[in-house]
Amino acid sequence: MIFAIGKEIKLENKMFYMFFILNILFSQEYKIQFSHIPIGQGTTTKDSIKIVNSIGGVVSKDISSDSFAVGSGFFNATQSLLAEPPVISDFDFQGIIEKNGEPAVLSASIYDLNGISEAHLYLQIGGSSEEIIFPMSRVSSSNYEVLIPDSLIGPNNFRARIVGVDNMSYSTTSEYVSTQIQLSNSELTMTNKYSAYPDGIEKEQWKLMSWPSQLENTTLAFSELDDGHVFYVWEPVKESYTIANQIKKGHAYWFRHSYKEAVLFQEDTSFALPLDEFIIDLEEGWNLVSNPFSFPVTFIADTSVSSPIAYGLLGIGKGWSSPQNVLFPWNGYAVYTGERATMTLLPFEEQDTSLARVVSAGDWYLNIKIESKNQINHSAVLGRRKHASNGAGIFDAPIFPGIEKNISIAMDLDGSTGFKYIRDIRSLDDFNGIWNLRLNDLEDEFMISSNQMGPLPKGLQVGLVNINERKVLLNFLDHEQVIPNNKNNVYDLKVIAGDQEYVESMSQEILSSIPEEFSLGQNYPNPFNPITQMEYSLPQSSKVVISIYNVLGQEIKTLVNKEQDYGYHYVSWDGTDRLGKSVASGVYFTQMRSDGFSQSKKMLLLK
Repeated sequence: MIFAIGKEIKLENKMFYMFFILNILFSQEYKIQFSHIPIGQGTTTKDSIKIVNSIGGVVSKDISSDSFAVGSGFFNATQSLLAEPPVISDFDFQGIIEKNGEPAVLSASIYDLNGISEAHLYLQIGGSSEEIIFPMSRVSSSNYEVLIPDSLIGPNNFRARIVGVDNMSYSTTSEYVSTQIQLSNSELTMTNKYSAYPDGIEKEQWKLMSWPSQLENTTLAFSELDDGHVFYVWEPVKESYTIANQIKKGHAYWFRHSYKEAVLFQEDTSFALPLDEFIIDLEEGWNLVSNPFSFPVTFIADTSVSSPIAYGLLGIGKGWSSPQNVLFPWNGYAVYTGERATMTLLPFEEQDTSLARVVSAGDWYLNIKIESKNQINHSAVLGRRKHASNGAGIFDAPIFPGIEKNISIAMDLDGSTGFKYIRDIRSLDDFNGIWNLRLNDLEDEFMISSNQMGPLPKGLQVGLVNINERKVLLNFLDHEQVIPNNKNNVYDLKVIAGDQEYVESMSQEILSSIPEEFSLGQNYPNPFNPITQMEYSLPQSSKVVISIYNVLGQEIKTLVNKEQDYGYHYVSWDGTDRLGKSVASGVYFTQMRSDGFSQSKKMLLLK
């Protein structure tokens, strides 16, 4: 029980003063004893206190106020004891709130020796930073309650806290509490505010989707869609897709259907989750994750986790988005981690949680975007970061094995891994560097651009070399470049980042190294026995076929049949056929075919 210091108690007789002063002079220890003071109430004129010294002397006085003063020495000894704020207890939800048209009752115990002057409940709806204040009513000595209108009970849920103030103006604030809400029939629907698919999912379109709730029935076999549809889930450990049979909170699923009308999901029985931090466990590799709340949320994650990317998010069309800082309901996201990690969703945190943000001095990132008439890919990120490595590391991310074919952008991690990555983050030990990019599955004219994610180091310049067009854009930052349509399905680019001198010199060096045309050189030596070599050039990356023919036009052997990078290449022939047997002396022809180009060279084998 708590008592506060303030006004002076009027002592009635001189003997009391004398006794009290003597005790102070002799440095006696004093104790306060309370009697007849109910919990949660202030003192009344019927209550009394006792001041007891260390030798058992007792003085008592009926009081008519909630405070007293007995001298400076006593005051200093007892101030902390007598100035405590109210105590709030038993504040919690009693199980799940059911949305049934009736208000929800919240109650708590709030008590203080000085009495409670006011108590309020502060309620916050999911997805909103504002608080709605409700006065609480006292229903018994220390019990208070408040009614939450049914209109505030819905898919976004709410959390609440209590602020209690005593008669001495000391206050206490409780922790936020929240619980599940059992929603009424069809209240959870894709048409809800913030939905990634407010109009449903159109026919024959792959969408990465999820459910922003806890469903009562999580088995997909009981879906009302009897046929013509499919749900696929990505298995990170197996690195493969399987047909999903169950819905899990925080997971995402590929969905496609063949029905005439758009499919609009709504659930008869579902539960809005408590508004607490939601933790998603990530396996090493790619994971399909989602927001289990009915409103956008931010997140934090381990350093090995790359920013999530979305497919076809908010009407951007077919293809992958740029790294996302906010997760929307009903949508799904692909996120990569170089090791097992966690991702924590924050329903009420208002902070920049971008995983591509600068985390130490000197770190920098660029988001590379390509976009055509019908497709987009904004997922590629390159840059430098403290503790990153050149070559494959935990901050890099390979290409996600999407469920359908679309325009792609890939990097080769400084020439060490082939074009298999969409995220290439290198060490801070170097300032200058070149990133090799390759675009595939191009259908139309496209546009390429970049934007910085966080500040760039002083003096850093970024240029772009267009290999196929033999062009240089020295200032690639925040600029767009249109690339015309051509018959070649592969496009090579180089991003050069460093100081001005490095960017300019390397741009010219790269341009000078690109062959001006397709060509097949004459073999050397010629005549030859037993082996000869031929040089050929590719002005752009292309499919190349090089074969040997005899004078009758019969194919003897194929030397090359594959996609090759632009540049100068060499191939040799040892005078054998496709079975490895030596051929007879005579005249033979080398033929090269690539991207509409064809050329032949005559050669002589002498034995």
